[in-house]
Amino acid sequence: MMLLSQKLCYKYALITFLFFGLQGIVSTGGALETAFPDIPIPIPFTAGRSFHLNISIMWPLFGITGIIYFFFGREAGREIYSLKLIEANFWLFLVTIITILGSLVLGFNEGIEYLEALRPLKVGIAVSISILFYNLIRTYIVSKVPKSRATLVSILAGSCTLIVFFIPNILRYSHPVAEEFLKFWVVHLWEEMSLELIGTGVLAAVLVTLPGMQRSTIENVLYLDIIVMVVTGVLATGHHYYWAGGPSYWIWVGGAFSTIQIVPIFLLLYSIMKTVKLQYFSQLGQREKIVMAMIASSMFYHIFGAGLLGFLMAIPAVNKYIHGTYITSAHSHLAVFGVFGFLVLALSYYIFFSEIVLDKKSYWFSWIGILLLNGGLLTMSTALLVAGGLQSHFWYVLGLTVGETNQGILPWMLLRLAGGLTYTAGSSLLTYVIIKKAWSNFSLCFPSLKELEQQRCIELKDLHNGFQQLVVTASKLEQALSKTKLLLDKYLKIKP
Repeated sequence: MMLLSQKLCYKYALITFLFFGLQGIVSTGGALETAFPDIPIPIPFTAGRSFHLNISIMWPLFGITGIIYFFFGREAGREIYSLKLIEANFWLFLVTIITILGSLVLGFNEGIEYLEALRPLKVGIAVSISILFYNLIRTYIVSKVPKSRATLVSILAGSCTLIVFFIPNILRYSHPVAEEFLKFWVVHLWEEMSLELIGTGVLAAVLVTLPGMQRSTIENVLYLDIIVMVVTGVLATGHHYYWAGGPSYWIWVGGAFSTIQIVPIFLLLYSIMKTVKLQYFSQLGQREKIVMAMIASSMFYHIFGAGLLGFLMAIPAVNKYIHGTYITSAHSHLAVFGVFGFLVLALSYYIFFSEIVLDKKSYWFSWIGILLLNGGLLTMSTALLVAGGLQSHFWYVLGLTVGETNQGILPWMLLRLAGGLTYTAGSSLLTYVIIKKAWSNFSLCFPSLKELEQQRCIELKDLHNGFQQLVVTASKLEQALSKTKLLLDKYLKIKP
């Protein structure tokens, strides 16, 4: 029987896919304008870029909020502390994100990359993630499961650090270096520590349900992952500090610890391959196959896009020449969407189709959408990598101007546009599947608390009646056994 808090998470999954589909459409417009700067577009490039950067952070964050509520209650073995706070969290977060995106399109911009939103709207984000953490910690306190359960600890640590790293970015600073330092607490540490902790904790909560996977095994690996993610996440940020104006030793510290950041995903992958039989995956249901395909995509990009590419980029001798090129853009696409985008989509898909039936047509549309997303992301990232390499060569070797360089990399910008169009086709197809199902299951996606409470009362009443019938049946069975015993004793006594 599902928890009431889990039923409140369907709308989180739905809105996550809507934002995801919107991001694909907007980013295609940006790629088009990059390739053809003279094409008239109603939204200025600066406003469109800010919109793209912010929605790429906000929709995974919004999605992970619903995912946390869904799996944290299950891992805690009880309902989330306050269902009303889950509802309030949803509407506050949704309205804040919509207002941020709308204000950026209209040109209201504070000028801090990735954190362009107006200060009162940043407060709305801070309040939203604070409500999430408060609801989780109150649930954790009253939970009867062991407090050392690694999945709960990992999710709590990640949720807490979301607040810790974000709140300093609401304040104003007189020195631009201080502002840049703190910006990377969100741009880098949110992704490579906070969301890593949350994502790994939630993924572990899913993996413990696989046949052959022992909780003790996954939790031992998870605790080691937590330690590595915290240490490497904090210190690997150092290469950003150097380029923001910090001492030169930061680039070496950042480069050294960036090499260790791929360790956690390898440990988790090793524990899966060692304990779960491969034939299990062929026996999965339709929903589970789609979810596992997206999780596998996330792991692939985690290793190669975020891990290995990030490691190469962090090497000081390399970073000196590629910093600020399209190689950085390729890495951000592979790391943000490739890793966390796919993971959030996978778990949101899992939640959405918990009670909604996934028909065969939607199943195949989902597969096509995943293939298009991967094909588009790989094409787009490859084009950006080559374009970034050419930028470095044209600037540092040939000494060309920015204008001449842009002409030289134009073919790769066109390939990037083709990859973006493919990606958008995939995101639109997946979003269409979700919208179509939500349209015919609107009451399930947006249940009222009153209706859920009534439904739960009916379920409990049915459970009570069933138990009562079981007690009556057991009593009758006990009487029948007693009579049988008496007759058997009597028979044995009179038998010669």
